[in-house]
Amino acid sequence: MRSDGGVMAVDFTRLPPEEPVPDNPPSRLFWTVLFFLIAIVGVFAVLLLWPKGDPTQTPWFWTCVTVYPFGLAAFVVLRRYSVYEGHRLDAIAWNEARKDYVNGVFDGASRPLAVLAATCRFSSDAKDDEFGKLMDGSVKLEPKTPPKPDAPPVHARWFEKPDADENGIRFNHDDERQRSVLDWAFSMVTDTVADAVRSLSTELRLKVQLVLPDIANTDEALAIWNRQWAKSNFRPAQARVLVESPDLMYADVWLDRVNQRLDEEARLIVCVRLNGIHQVLPPDGSAEAVVAMLLAPEAVCRSFKLAPLAMLHRPNGTEDCSIDDALARTLQWGRVQAVEIKRIWQGGLDVSEINAATRAVVKAGIGAKVANIDYMVGHAGSAAPWFAVACAASAAVQDGAPQLVVTTTGSASPCFVVVRNINSR
Repeated sequence: MRSDGGVMAVDFTRLPPEEPVPDNPPSRLFWTVLFFLIAIVGVFAVLLLWPKGDPTQTPWFWTCVTVYPFGLAAFVVLRRYSVYEGHRLDAIAWNEARKDYVNGVFDGASRPLAVLAATCRFSSDAKDDEFGKLMDGSVKLEPKTPPKPDAPPVHARWFEKPDADENGIRFNHDDERQRSVLDWAFSMVTDTVADAVRSLSTELRLKVQLVLPDIANTDEALAIWNRQWAKSNFRPAQARVLVESPDLMYADVWLDRVNQRLDEEARLIVCVRLNGIHQVLPPDGSAEAVVAMLLAPEAVCRSFKLAPLAMLHRPNGTEDCSIDDALARTLQWGRVQAVEIKRIWQGGLDVSEINAATRAVVKAGIGAKVANIDYMVGHAGSAAPWFAVACAASAAVQDGAPQLVVTTTGSASPCFVVVRNINSR
């Protein structure tokens, strides 16, 4: 059972256990000695019990002296070896059947979500926001002085534009600034996902879900979104603001419902994380960010002949297993080997989570380069997991190789997910 009350895709506690294969064969020395001991005792027994009046120079006598004692010794020794080999073959056969069964269970539950479009922004200046800077690690979070009067420099990142209204009057209050930034952010999102949205069949249901943490007036934000959506001349799509900001286990829940033939639809998830900079100081180490992802189940893509950029596989947290098991399951969900991972996108983690995740990654034999988003961009709050996934999707396209995302769940525990490029198996 998951923390959200749903049933896990695979209940690992109910999977048949693996049978240990015996690896301690009988001692050759002991059973060789026992073989000759039984044979010798058998020979002496025949000699002692042989009737005195019967001749000894006959085939029957030599048969009794040789064949029966050595045959009995061979039966005892070979029986011991056959019992051992039987247990060994039974264990091997059980494990092979178990492997086929478990693989079948995993195949049914490991169907991914297709990423049809993905974008993330952390700067209003397109030059500063180039994804290549995240790929090569040439950007990092640096101190900036917010516009709040007499404010000291703070390690934080925010959108510097727009900083004034239509009349050129600079903002002095966070609510008016955030209203203008939302309008810019939603306009940028609709422009970026326009081609992907227009490629969707009208027969495919489309939902828009807005994630707006720390935005007080969500009704106003929804109105801004609807205005931008209408301006883009898209098909009608109902948008709603999610009350709680979802972590990556959102994908886990959705995939479970897809396996039940439910929620076979496309979803546009838009996350906007904004901070106060005029009336309060932004949190140290924080970043404003905009993330948008258009997702659909793999089966939906096949049915409607959509062209995904990458595949988002089932995430695995550590609430019901060790971190090593969580990573191993994640790789199995993603159908990749540890050596195939090209890059690790890490974001939204605290120090203890980073240390635990790093140990698990090293133990699993993943030697990929780590892209620390919190160091380069800043902590994007509840948008951080989706920012990392958007980066991984873009990197999967550029690298042509699977990516691993390491982030956190709502319960402050590490979570892993594989984002796989289309050309991989």
